[in-house]
Amino acid sequence: MKSKSSMQVGTLNGKDEMKCSFAIPRTKRTAFTLVELLVVIAIIGVLIGLLSPALQSMRELARRSNCEQNLVQISLAISSYNLTNGHYPIGTQAKVGPIASEPKGFHHNWAAAILPMLDSKVIYNAIDQNVSVYASQNKKVRDLRIPTFICPSATKIRHNATCYSGVTGSIETPIDTDNNGIFLLNRRITDDDITDGLGYTLFVGEMLSPASEDLGWMSGTRASLRDAGHPINSGLKRIRNPGPDTAPLAPGYVGGFESDHPNGAYLLLGSGEYMFRSNSMDITVLKQMANRSDGQLPKAWQSRSSRILNQPEAAQDAAGNAPADDDAKTDEGKTDQSQVPPTKVEQSTSASGGTQ
Repeated sequence: MKSKSSMQVGTLNGKDEMKCSFAIPRTKRTAFTLVELLVVIAIIGVLIGLLSPALQSMRELARRSNCEQNLVQISLAISSYNLTNGHYPIGTQAKVGPIASEPKGFHHNWAAAILPMLDSKVIYNAIDQNVSVYASQNKKVRDLRIPTFICPSATKIRHNATCYSGVTGSIETPIDTDNNGIFLLNRRITDDDITDGLGYTLFVGEMLSPASEDLGWMSGTRASLRDAGHPINSGLKRIRNPGPDTAPLAPGYVGGFESDHPNGAYLLLGSGEYMFRSNSMDITVLKQMANRSDGQLPKAWQSRSSRILNQPEAAQDAAGNAPADDDAKTDEGKTDQSQVPPTKVEQSTSASGGTQ
């Protein structure tokens, strides 16, 4: 047997020299070629490209879940306010109407009124109710960011904005005392005023405002109030991609519902039900839902098809004859018992020990 190491003795210039050599097993290793490395990088890039939409979709699902929770809290706060005060929060307050979306006027709104019901009574108590919301006494509170009023999907908004608007009515008209929605100027709406029912009346819808035009969550203007006179997200292009020649909005303009959720926005009914509606939602249905007392049958519940549903045809036997009617009578006026299958009554013991 050969050992793995051996010692050799040699002579060099008359002197003995000892040499040690070790037999080390060698393995043949090859490195990646440039082509193989590029293929691996390409595969990784493809996998990342395939996974990226899925990850983005998961993020949006999480944001939608948080947005829904915000709507639930707002709904509970509005209902609690109604139970406590006997009416819903006033949309906005001013000496005279209609409301202009300018930092002038009293403009205390519904969003500030429900703060105690959102466990934010400290913030509510810090508001000076005797002066305008734009007064210096209210600046510190007005500049706060209320997390419940912010949609997680919203981008490019002011720090003190709100993403949820009270519904003023079904048509584009300035905010005043005669709007047909829920949150109006100087009016206290009660359940008796909502003759269409809470389950079919819009209370809150998502909204967005350009940072340069937003007056904050505390302002009872179009900064916290909107109407259903426009298709969902119809104003999103102006908000997100304003052109150099984009004209400013008129002071009395209210606007509709917008969000940064893909292809739609959330709406909140008076019953507490929230729903996601797409950009293609029927504008007629949207307008009817925003009207608290139009007295019409809900269009969303009506059939959109003129097709008449018929009863299924009776099955035929092998000879092509329809089965006999169980109510057929014999010549004697008695039921033909041969055509009526016997009924077998089975008794089963329920979980509570009784019989069904």
